[in-house]
Amino acid sequence: MANYLEVITAQSNLLQSELELVSLKKARLEADVDLYRSLGGGWK
Repeated sequence: MANYLEVITAQSNLLQSELELVSLKKARLEADVDLYRSLGGGWK
């Protein structure tokens, strides 16, 4: 059985990991856009 502080700490760690994952996904999408643009793609 975990005490309340351990549960809150685990939830905090999970949230931090999820935020990091979202940040990495955003960076990947931005890199994809930069690659598309550098290969001559345009936005209309």
